Amino acid sequence: MKSYFLTSLLLMAFTGITLAQSAGEAEAKVEKHQFACNILINVSYEKGISNKTTLRFSGPIAGSVLYTKTSITINDYHYEESEWGYAIRPALDVQIRHYYNLNKRLQKGKKVARNSGNYIAGVVGAAGPSIAKSDNLYVPDFTLLLGAIWGIQRNYGERFMMNVNIGPGVNFYDSKSEFAPIGGVTLGFRLGK
Repeated sequence: MKSYFLTSLLLMAFTGITLAQSAGEAEAKVEKHQFACNILINVSYEKGISNKTTLRFSGPIAGSVLYTKTSITINDYHYEESEWGYAIRPALDVQIRHYYNLNKRLQKGKKVARNSGNYIAGVVGAAGPSIAKSDNLYVPDFTLLLGAIWGIQRNYGERFMMNVNIGPGVNFYDSKSEFAPIGGVTLGFRLGK
């Protein structure tokens, strides 16, 4: 009984896909190649590896906003302190992005050119010793970051790009590992055609 149900479900799914593709609807695709210069310190290259998936590299410099919070409670004594800082360091970031809403945007008449869409991505990032940093927080010489993000990328006019993303990650440094929220806002200009 389960095999008949599964077979029927698969047939309906493939029939729906075939009908949707044969109905003459345009299929949205990501760009094959895209270079961008991100404002201040970074460049990126995004290569299409399938119709909706890209491989994105960015570097060679990254800026970070740092936050730490210390909280100690012993009996009736409670101490709490938080600090903000920054670091600018050599870094490389690699993402595998899947743009999941390109067809929906295209059907609504919204822009999908130059990878304007929402995405989910796996992220691997590495950073080296700081070029500049705040003195109030410890910044390790080398870090490795693994994570997943949800983001949106939009293009305005012929060149201007905006990218916003957020997600969970794990940061590895000094033989330690810790949870690290990932988030970013990038503004830049697309290079080339």
